[in-house]
Amino acid sequence: MCCRYYYSDYDEIDEEEMLHVIHQRMEQRYPGEYKTGEIFPGDSVPAVIDRRGKLFAVPATFGIPGFHGKKLLLNARSETAAVKKTFADSLRERRVILPAAGFFEWSHDGKKSKYYFTVDSMPTIYLCGIYQLMEGKPRFVILTRAANESMSRIHDRMPVIVGENSVRAYLTDRDAAMEILAASAPMLTRREV
Repeated sequence: MCCRYYYSDYDEIDEEEMLHVIHQRMEQRYPGEYKTGEIFPGDSVPAVIDRRGKLFAVPATFGIPGFHGKKLLLNARSETAAVKKTFADSLRERRVILPAAGFFEWSHDGKKSKYYFTVDSMPTIYLCGIYQLMEGKPRFVILTRAANESMSRIHDRMPVIVGENSVRAYLTDRDAAMEILAASAPMLTRREV
């Protein structure tokens, strides 16, 4: 679930306040150190993290090496992350937000069609994740939840999505983050690609 998403170049998006700041900071501090367009596991991407109450845009790598260095872990179930040894500390202390225009998922109905999901009321969605520091750099997984009716025909899971107004609370307030993870998911629009 949610192993690819789309991060727009600044030129392709409206000047949303938060996304505009993220793009500016990434260009100033990390030019050429992150990918735009379709994001794949292992890519370095723009991410927002909290450091003592201040939000920072930094490059982070999509995926945490799995057990014994095999396969990348890409997702964590939001409902159980707090009790999983691999994810519990990160959920408590190292939450991350990934700005995206939308995400991709494949149907598994025999023909494996690829779909692109967006939220009509949000030109930019913010995917909730958690990260670990490895060799001094953040590596993240995206938190998922049970799919709502706009997604369930394609997949039984969907990423946890917030709007710009919930980003700071998710990153800086542990209790608010838990409430955000339990809140209802937005309705998605899909198109086959």
